[in-house]
Amino acid sequence: MFHQYTYTFPDHYFPDHYREGFCVFMEISSTVGYDSRAVLIHGQRTLLLSGAIHYARSTPAMWPELMRQSKEAGLNTIETYVFWNLHERERGVFDFSERLDLFRFCEVAEQYGLYVILRIGPYVCAEINYGGLPTWLRDVPDMAIRTYNQPFMREKERWVRFLVDYMRPLLAPNGGPIILAQLENEYENIANRYGADGQHYLRWVSELGQSLNLGIPLVMCEGATAGAIETMNGYYAHSMLEQHTFQHPDQPALWTENWTGWYDTYGYPHHIRTPQDVAYAVARFVAAGGTGVNYYMWHGGTNFGREAMYLQTTSYDFNAPLDEFGQPTTKLRHLAHLHQILTDYAELLLTNERAQPQSLGEMQVAYTYASEHYTLTFLCNDAPLPTNCTWNEEQVSLPAHSVLLLVNGRLAFNTSDIATTHVVQRDAQPLEQLISEVVWSAEPLPSAWPTALRSIVTADKPREQLALTHDNTDYCWYSITFSTLADEEGILSLIGFADVAHIFIDGQFYATTPTPLIENRGSFDGSAFTQSFSLSLAAGEHELTILSCAMGLIKGDWMINANMVQERKGLWGHARWNSTVLEGPWSMQPGLVGEQTAFFAAGGALVDWQLASVEAFEKPLRWWRLTFERPQTAGPYAVDLGSMQKGMAWLNGRCIGRYWLAAATGEHESWQKNIIFAQGTDDPTQRYYHLPYEWLQDKNTLVLFEELGGDPTSVSICTVPETEIN
Repeated sequence: MFHQYTYTFPDHYFPDHYREGFCVFMEISSTVGYDSRAVLIHGQRTLLLSGAIHYARSTPAMWPELMRQSKEAGLNTIETYVFWNLHERERGVFDFSERLDLFRFCEVAEQYGLYVILRIGPYVCAEINYGGLPTWLRDVPDMAIRTYNQPFMREKERWVRFLVDYMRPLLAPNGGPIILAQLENEYENIANRYGADGQHYLRWVSELGQSLNLGIPLVMCEGATAGAIETMNGYYAHSMLEQHTFQHPDQPALWTENWTGWYDTYGYPHHIRTPQDVAYAVARFVAAGGTGVNYYMWHGGTNFGREAMYLQTTSYDFNAPLDEFGQPTTKLRHLAHLHQILTDYAELLLTNERAQPQSLGEMQVAYTYASEHYTLTFLCNDAPLPTNCTWNEEQVSLPAHSVLLLVNGRLAFNTSDIATTHVVQRDAQPLEQLISEVVWSAEPLPSAWPTALRSIVTADKPREQLALTHDNTDYCWYSITFSTLADEEGILSLIGFADVAHIFIDGQFYATTPTPLIENRGSFDGSAFTQSFSLSLAAGEHELTILSCAMGLIKGDWMINANMVQERKGLWGHARWNSTVLEGPWSMQPGLVGEQTAFFAAGGALVDWQLASVEAFEKPLRWWRLTFERPQTAGPYAVDLGSMQKGMAWLNGRCIGRYWLAAATGEHESWQKNIIFAQGTDDPTQRYYHLPYEWLQDKNTLVLFEELGGDPTSVSICTVPETEIN
């Protein structure tokens, strides 16, 4: 069966600033469709080799080089999610500027001859704050997210229609690069939770998609309804092909997310996946009949500002083929060789129907695609050990978990063999004597705030943090007075709390939340939302002050076993000293003085900064300002925060993200065994933080809000060059 999409659009769909060149769009318009074998562009089956690059996780100056390297590595498509939470931080106020210029990002891809897959969502997961949904949805009455709920569907439809109209000039029928669009994302993860209402909602999503009149096919990964191509996610997709073909005999096999590594969370080791395993997965999928692969991530980039999900590091490197800074890795060079062969023989692959497997052993198979002039054979070993087999009456050695690609019987590529010339190694190198000044200012406890800045809320019970901050800050203070009858050691317990608590007693720092925290915490009534601290207190009255620090919002329901609208931060339960519940009143103050007065930007000019001294080191609640000249050494650049502990960082007024030097002591996920490997155990999960080149000036200001205490004089600016391999 052949599916073709075309579209005739009214003139008003083009934003005014894109009307110029309208005829160009029309002259190069194309039809996009699909059959059971592949996506069709201009009626021709097309092998899609795609890479995920998220525009918001890089900067516009990086985009041309990211696209150029992607094209040179053999990709023909770029995939990106669309981040509703970043474009509409405030309801009705839209931002498509700078790194949020999605239109320009797609145009740059087109300039380098790349198609675009637009994953609209607007729920996207993606390890981004609230899964890509704006947090103001929580304040909409009667809201329930991602189920058949009128308030949610109304807001979602409003946003999706606005976005589609804005991007319509770049859809393929209108001459643009966008060939596929996705609505919703991985619904199977929550389908059981919402049952019939969930399926009703999915059908509504499909109807919404059809009503948009995009003129290109819709896709839905991991759970789709009629009218959309169902696609696959995972480390390996060849094992899903048989079921996919049975369920969707008229659809091509498209792999939306081939996970090139895994994301990192604070307190856990860095995750890596070998280049050999990624190449094996791709070759194995194409051998069995797959004709569309998207690497997730191809370039992960950086979670700037407060944009990372709960516990996710500021780095979103993902062990991707293009690293966090946009530089090529061993993985990229190894995959580029595979892409060259697949592209050279794409016509051979696509002209033929899916090859039938020929058994070579218990876990070894061969697939052959042949024409009058060429044969392309995939010899596949799915076993974890090497083996020998017979092919064309010759003995062939197959490495463990590998695919050998033979062209006319001769070896063209071995997924397990990395050429010496493809190996890349990089290490951060400090740039000596670059920082010229280090000064500091204190962040006061709420009792010492200037009256004009106070917005203290008083209540008998503590109030959940997001109800006070609306996620406009990570920070919220909780204060209460209580008494002890005698000098005693005891346990302070916070029952119903998230995420990180810094404990102050009578103005002195006493304790902080131990690490590692748990990513998927379960029920709000469970142990993951209880924290305890051992304290020694003198007899008398004490003021307990808690600085609650949010670490990003969840990305999906399963992380809290509740609808996303119920996400919570701070203290909503109660505090207990030993067995005694501390009775109110509670005083609550959202934010920091330094945030409200912008110590990190223009407000810093009004601060009475003090010169760095030993007495200020290792003290909590310090704002540090470091100045440095523009580096003269070639980039990319990062700041080494190995001497600090936890806080936020700004470069020339722009927030580069949260930092946390939590040791990577958490245990590895068992389900990823033999696929994902831990690196840097016991070291900080993230030590180096990206300083984008285009954010630098001739004289630069780096501001750190340090929550716990550190030595900023040991902070250094680094370059991250390719180094020689001995």
